[in-house]
Amino acid sequence: MHEFWIVVDGQGGVEDLSRLTQWLRDDEFVGETAAVSLSQAPPGAGHMGSAFDMIQLAVDSTFQVANLALAIAAWRRSHPMPPIVSIERDGTRVELSSDEPEVIAQVVSAFEADRGNERTA
Repeated sequence: MHEFWIVVDGQGGVEDLSRLTQWLRDDEFVGETAAVSLSQAPPGAGHMGSAFDMIQLAVDSTFQVANLALAIAAWRRSHPMPPIVSIERDGTRVELSSDEPEVIAQVVSAFEADRGNERTA
């Protein structure tokens, strides 16, 4: 089992996280193959942390990264000012800042490529 961690950068805060969480749960391809939940990152030294900082996806071997990227891109398109969404798994981190098909392909290939890289798409 693998885990993906998703962070939404923008003005929406916890509301955007909650909306994206529900969007992913309702997605025909993501919601059926992943356990989607809100999660809290460990607070840094001297900080209490917030209620929820990220979305956690626990996925099995049937999960398709392309479906996740497409679902997030669709969610971003529903916003007048789409926030940047960061996706991380096993040390590979990608920022989704565009909904262009080429960018979606870059997101997918980033998770199929070497581990431990940070990329911006």
